[in-house]
Amino acid sequence: MGIGKFIFNRVVAKKTGGKFSPGMLQSVLRLPIILPLCLRLMRDERVPLPLRASVIGIIAFILSPIDLPFDIPIIGQYFGAGMVVVVLEWFIKLAPAHVVNEHIDALGIEKRVPKRSV
Repeated sequence: MGIGKFIFNRVVAKKTGGKFSPGMLQSVLRLPIILPLCLRLMRDERVPLPLRASVIGIIAFILSPIDLPFDIPIIGQYFGAGMVVVVLEWFIKLAPAHVVNEHIDALGIEKRVPKRSV
């Protein structure tokens, strides 16, 4: 582990009283990077409809106001956002590689999101 990551983990643990894991916070911070890519993939007809529909269904379930575990103030919101990031990351991995790479190029995020091998 690099010194920067070590310091980041210590600061997060200290500021949150150990209630949030640094990994969860990093995944929430990744959301603005992958969200535009996922929105473009959702609109692309080359991505299978069942895959797109399942992602929408899972995210709707995670963000549903009926879920009791997410009713814990602040923690529940971070947990929900962290789970959304996990679902979106899997969506990117399961979508056709050539389609994902095309959208990564179009968005200009090659440095932040690695291209998939075709």
